[in-house]
Amino acid sequence: MRRLLPVFAVLIVGLMLAIVALVGAEETDQPGVIIAQDGPGLPDANGASVLDYVINQNPYVEWKTWPADRWTDFSGVIQSGAPHGETVRIFVNDIALDAAAAEFDGVLPYGSIVVKENYGGTVDEPGDVMALTIMYKVEGYNPDAGDWFWIKANGDGSAIDAEGMVEGCIGCHSQDGNADFMLRYAFGEEPATYYGDPLPEADGAAVIDYMLNTSSYTEWGSWPATEDDDFSGYLASDAPHGETVRIFVNDRALDALDYTHFDGVLPYGSIVVKENYGGTVDEPGDVVALTIMYKVEGYNPDAGDWFWIKASGDGGTVDAEGMVEGCIGCHSQDGNSDYLLRYDLPEAAGMMGDEGMGAGDMAIDAEALINERCTQCHTRDRVDAAEYDAATWQATIERMVSKGAVLNEEEIAALVEYLSQ
Repeated sequence: MRRLLPVFAVLIVGLMLAIVALVGAEETDQPGVIIAQDGPGLPDANGASVLDYVINQNPYVEWKTWPADRWTDFSGVIQSGAPHGETVRIFVNDIALDAAAAEFDGVLPYGSIVVKENYGGTVDEPGDVMALTIMYKVEGYNPDAGDWFWIKANGDGSAIDAEGMVEGCIGCHSQDGNADFMLRYAFGEEPATYYGDPLPEADGAAVIDYMLNTSSYTEWGSWPATEDDDFSGYLASDAPHGETVRIFVNDRALDALDYTHFDGVLPYGSIVVKENYGGTVDEPGDVVALTIMYKVEGYNPDAGDWFWIKASGDGGTVDAEGMVEGCIGCHSQDGNSDYLLRYDLPEAAGMMGDEGMGAGDMAIDAEALINERCTQCHTRDRVDAAEYDAATWQATIERMVSKGAVLNEEEIAALVEYLSQ
């Protein structure tokens, strides 16, 4: 009998371990149950933990977003609808963005987080954030629905309305056309949901039809004036373009100049149209040709992903399109700015920031700085609620600049002094 006791002990311990394992496995299938994550600093699958992570530990407002595609430019507030607000702004963590930028199978890796700010106002006047809706991919959490953990919270994240395997979220995001349960972005393919007319494919006839019939290029704006050129009218030019040109730029490109994170590279979907004339600036005559630059994701990474077109003046005939060697060779010369030759994009972005602040000897208005620059990523309430000393504000603002905020040394100093009072 004494010889059998050790055997019984081993059997009992093994049975207990098996029961514990089964109970743990059953619990992880339930919404709201905490599942630890392996990634560095990633939160558990728990609403409060995720909100603390995206608001305090790794502030989502400092994240980037999906690259622009033919259907949506995600760089700012965009049109939306129920069950989200009338407008939204989307933030994506580096785990998801790095995967989307690489060659992968269309399924985001574990640890991916997408935060959507929901607004009740328009794109131009969104108002305050009404709600935060969050997708967080957690290994083994819910394999039947992409392992996504869902959260809906109020605008500042202080109260959770729903979390876990939220049926409404799963039902909506599993509709036909979803890309790993996302509806607005499909990694360069047509998404399940978009608003307005999509941009054309990389095809000469399609691009010309778009800019003549869908979004008339003659109603577009142009580059802001510089010391050398006023782009609002005709400009002197030379071969291979006409003796005179007139340049039109779509909103996708122009809006990028106002973004705090603008790095001198225009977003996908940017279109620049140049009317070519044979006459002088004072008497240009008729348009003799249209030359077009259209930035298309993945089209030609070795040459800025630009798709080139040369067409007749009325757009009725396409003379050249695609990776046109003459266009690429000329526009890649030293000093080009994202393959532009008449306009310096980085200089323009910096210049617009100076104009907005009143550079030079004028006093810097820190209050205006906060409203014009800081609130592009943060709510004013969030800025006002932060009670930091001067050293902490200095470090915080410098971190924002490293992430794309457009502020010079004088402006940083003015903000630090104002906010630390």
